[in-house]
Amino acid sequence: MVQGVQDVELLQKLHVGIVVHAPDASVIFLNARACELLGVSKGDMLGAQDLMPGWSLKQEDDRWLRPDEYPVNRVISSRLPLAEQVLGVVRPGHEGVTWAMVSAFPLFDADGALEKVVISFHDVSQLKHTEAVLKERAEQLRLVLEGADLGLWDWNIRSGEVKRNARWATMLGYTYEEIEHTTMQWSDFVHPDDRERAWASIIEVLEGRAPTHKLEYRMQHKDGSYRWILDQASVMQRDEAGRPVRMCGTHADVTERKLMEEEIAHQARTDYLTGVFNRRHFMALATAEIERAKRYDSDLSILMLDVDRFKRINDRHGHRVGDAVLRALCKGCQAALRTPDVFGRLGGEEFAILLPETDLEAAAEVAERLRLVAADASVPDESGRPVRFTVSIGVSAMVSDDDDIGTLLNAADWALYAAKNAGRNRVQVLAR
Repeated sequence: MVQGVQDVELLQKLHVGIVVHAPDASVIFLNARACELLGVSKGDMLGAQDLMPGWSLKQEDDRWLRPDEYPVNRVISSRLPLAEQVLGVVRPGHEGVTWAMVSAFPLFDADGALEKVVISFHDVSQLKHTEAVLKERAEQLRLVLEGADLGLWDWNIRSGEVKRNARWATMLGYTYEEIEHTTMQWSDFVHPDDRERAWASIIEVLEGRAPTHKLEYRMQHKDGSYRWILDQASVMQRDEAGRPVRMCGTHADVTERKLMEEEIAHQARTDYLTGVFNRRHFMALATAEIERAKRYDSDLSILMLDVDRFKRINDRHGHRVGDAVLRALCKGCQAALRTPDVFGRLGGEEFAILLPETDLEAAAEVAERLRLVAADASVPDESGRPVRFTVSIGVSAMVSDDDDIGTLLNAADWALYAAKNAGRNRVQVLAR
């Protein structure tokens, strides 16, 4: 028996179930909470040495316990306490499993003989249900992420640890075991030209100035190449002072889309045959360069270039040879020009070249160099014989803040017309 009226009153008031066993495992006491949790009466349990008929216990892995594995029997045989074991109770007439957190400890008399075994337990069924729901949702999230081919990252801002899934690693050519779970590794992978703006976007969210982080940037693959990543994230938890505690996000590999976008943009601004800028893009770049030259009071010149007797080449050798002439001309000119120079095809066999920070005299020297490039070039006809060609070039320069691209093109066109009339295969300068 439990000794003392005060001890019994205390045990009855506890919010946990208490069952006291004698050394032979028979029940000598149970409080009201134990009766309530187990759904039994005190009369049914007192004196019993085993579970009620039809009752059974199982572990969290669904393995059923043998009687010798019951908490009271384990403590009696081992004389050692048992701490916080989660067990499922299955009883007749009760649907489902009642989950309990069970602890048990022995009490000994002055001679060291086992006197009692005290079992305490509380219902954790709701906790187990919540745990099962969270586990199911975590599995659903995992399947969604795998189906969407997304890398997941979960940053504990206080500790600095970043948990990631396997796809985050394989997206960059690594195995899960090869990656480190730090922000430093992410930062090291980001392209040096993108790193500052990637951190800036994240900091905007951490400091509450933006609701979400959404940015496309490049990350280095294990093979040394760079992949385009769409990174989207939000702060998921803040402390009482509003400081960020946890930030979660996803990575999506958008390399193929970015390459396609770049190709479409390239096609939109490039002449399909020659690879130089098309008329529309040339005009836009030229307009910007003219405005820059005016703003900084710098020199700027323009060349108009036309293939001599191009119609005769097409008529005599066919359009395939004519196309080859235009490609060869552009290839030679591109090799002779500087990176800042703007080279565009205006239409047919007519081209324009804008020369930033170049005065009229220097532009004439460039034009002569390009004329020689063309004169030295040739392409094979259908039989393999070389087809040679020449160009005429008109040169003009910006002289007034009133000049625009139309003014410059008209002036260079007049000079080109003069070169044609003077016998072709020559450079003509128009000084205004």
